[in-house]
Amino acid sequence: MATAAENMTTPTQSTARQHKYHAKAYVLKADLKHPVQTVIEPQALVDLPEDGKYTYEAALPYKLDGIISYKSAYAQVAGHQSKDGAFSTLATSVVEGLNILDVITADRVVGQISTDHPLEGRVPSVTFLGTRFVNLHIGGHKVEVHQDLDIIGPAPADGKSYFEDPDALARMSRQYKKILRMEHLPAWAEEQFRWDKAAAETQGKAVCSLVNEVTGAPGISFGHVIKLPHFGKIFLGELCVERYPAKSETEHETYHFHLRMIRTEMGSIAAGTTTVVALDSNGTGSGGGTKGGGGH
Repeated sequence: MATAAENMTTPTQSTARQHKYHAKAYVLKADLKHPVQTVIEPQALVDLPEDGKYTYEAALPYKLDGIISYKSAYAQVAGHQSKDGAFSTLATSVVEGLNILDVITADRVVGQISTDHPLEGRVPSVTFLGTRFVNLHIGGHKVEVHQDLDIIGPAPADGKSYFEDPDALARMSRQYKKILRMEHLPAWAEEQFRWDKAAAETQGKAVCSLVNEVTGAPGISFGHVIKLPHFGKIFLGELCVERYPAKSETEHETYHFHLRMIRTEMGSIAAGTTTVVALDSNGTGSGGGTKGGGGH
């Protein structure tokens, strides 16, 4: 007969950390209205299983008439538990030999998100190491991209949310203010890039960029945005951070990190939208300690 002690679940066992991985990536999608009307479904789409492991998808060379093409591309996602017990997630998307209407070209565009959920804690750390543009040209002009891969920064101390971290919020606020100081800023941009700290904290959502500014681009550029006459708008390194409350006392609050390396809104020589190199990352945690972790 089993003893009471043998039937009893220890506190450590009952509060053991559980983790469901989440990551998704693709290399291209588009919704084109002119000169052709077509929808390009996400190419090389990969979706990480909840138990982690590794998923990789390579894309064959792609060409849609003379509108958009790339020479090679791949996406990969992975999740595993590291030696220190943290739950690590990686999402990568890469496009090589990109060409959009002979207006936007690049030798290589890489987006990468890596997150770690510690055993003790509810707020994940995140890094964008590896993210970059290689030999980006717009309208035949070499464009220098000035990145800020540390705009989110390290995981806040004492289990605080990123939306309670004054340093992270200050970095995002400075990015918005710099855009608003630009000369000849279009009215739509003045409205879109007004920083609202209270709304970010209340809604648990902040949109910023891993690109602080670009130099050498034709048209009007402000921050990570380029407004190019006869083409439309080009957005580089867009990052959205979202937080969702825990659904129960044992679950952790959830963070989403969404990265779009190139997004276009075309409305002249062509019409429609494109997204090149896109990825989402994080996972969902429950149980364990109370000073960092969580995410989805």
